[in-house]
Amino acid sequence: MIGESVENASRRKWSDYSFVNAPSAGSNFIRQYVERFNTVSYFNEYAGLLSYFYVLGQYLAPYIRIPIHGSHIDCRTHVYWIQESRTGKSVAWDFTAKLLRALDIEAESFTAGSDAKLIGTVEKVPIMGENGKPTGDHDVEVIPGLLNGYKTLLFDEASVLLNDQKAYFSDKILYLQQAMAPLGSETNVLVKHLVGGSVHTPSGVSLWMTTFPPKDIMSHVLEKGFFQRVFLYQNSVDIETRQTTSEHRMSGAYVPVPDKVWSYDDLAKSIKQTGDIIRGRILTAAGMSEEDYSKLSDVEKERLAIKHRYDVFQVSSNFYPALLNAVDDYYALVRQVRNDNIRETAMSFLPNVENYTLIFTNLIAATMGSTKLTSDHVMMATEIIFDNLNNLFIWLEEKESYKQAKNTEGAMKQWKKAWGKCHKMVNNRVNREVVRKSQILEIYSKLTGIAERTARRRIDEMIMSGVVKTVKDGRLVFVYFEV
Repeated sequence: MIGESVENASRRKWSDYSFVNAPSAGSNFIRQYVERFNTVSYFNEYAGLLSYFYVLGQYLAPYIRIPIHGSHIDCRTHVYWIQESRTGKSVAWDFTAKLLRALDIEAESFTAGSDAKLIGTVEKVPIMGENGKPTGDHDVEVIPGLLNGYKTLLFDEASVLLNDQKAYFSDKILYLQQAMAPLGSETNVLVKHLVGGSVHTPSGVSLWMTTFPPKDIMSHVLEKGFFQRVFLYQNSVDIETRQTTSEHRMSGAYVPVPDKVWSYDDLAKSIKQTGDIIRGRILTAAGMSEEDYSKLSDVEKERLAIKHRYDVFQVSSNFYPALLNAVDDYYALVRQVRNDNIRETAMSFLPNVENYTLIFTNLIAATMGSTKLTSDHVMMATEIIFDNLNNLFIWLEEKESYKQAKNTEGAMKQWKKAWGKCHKMVNNRVNREVVRKSQILEIYSKLTGIAERTARRRIDEMIMSGVVKTVKDGRLVFVYFEV
């Protein structure tokens, strides 16, 4: 099982993954991909793997539908990458976008704009008469938005999407969540009713979102559903890594990329060959030629992909046990989370993690040229996903612990201020200065502007946690602080 040692998972490097090390042409290609990625975005190899899944997932998105009982998912990867500024996120997209364009995949970016920019709009077009003059009648023309059709979309510094104070951005989040719904599903079609007509936008877009760590990220991760729909990758870059990166970058001035490193065209050629194989399986199952397929409408191609979702890959007998082992590993990670709030959020991540296990398994099998999904493919996918999930939970717990410590520190300042205004006396039983509980509650309430019953609840919680101690003298209750 992957999860036998969380400590080993924390130490594992990208070059340790079996997907990279398998003795196959597919693994050799992945090494070449990441090596080329490293010539642009230094020491971000895990992001390089995500870049590959992102590109291949989008390239194969018209063909692969992964059946799950009566429903299905598709093979797109939607990345949300959190990392400090000036550490290689933007140039990673430059690399990815160049490769996408070499594959004839549209690569767009979005920083600001209206709903129409994202999901499209309608325009009235005057109908002209035979004399070339307007007749007074109009046709309605739909102007597609960025989320329409098969393409990729970058949100650089995507923390702006988390600004809930503006309804503008809340709407964008809703549209993006719909765009990430499975291709061919009803929820994947974005609908907006306008005065001149309605816009229906089926979205085959893959989203790539990057941002520095926003200070309020925890509230969004813990309370909103957006992060449960993306592949959330968080990475922290310490000062030693930054210096190593700077030294590597400066030593590369005027040094050309070695000839042995594959070019964008070389990478694109290999990905196209993989796409040809996958598409060919659908065409063979449908008894259709490439020419016939090219004549189909987008709706007809979608129906074909869904109809032949079982014909792209077969499954081996060891496929299901490997998937169930992966589920065990993920839940074992969740059980190790100590904070109740974080654990609840962690569980909400798991359905999407399970989806990505299937998605990466399919993409890995495609990379390996396999006709069957095997336990090896599942294990390769699980290694990569498990490590990210482990690091993500560690990060969430650290952020939450820091937040709680800051809140406790701030609360203690107010209590200590109230303490300073109280009449103090030495209690011989505990040999400590104490104050009457009723007095500190009254003063704390006035200082903070809260009701005394709220102050009483807070100090009772501190008593339960051991931060505040009580001592009685007859019927009077006195308190003192342990910290």
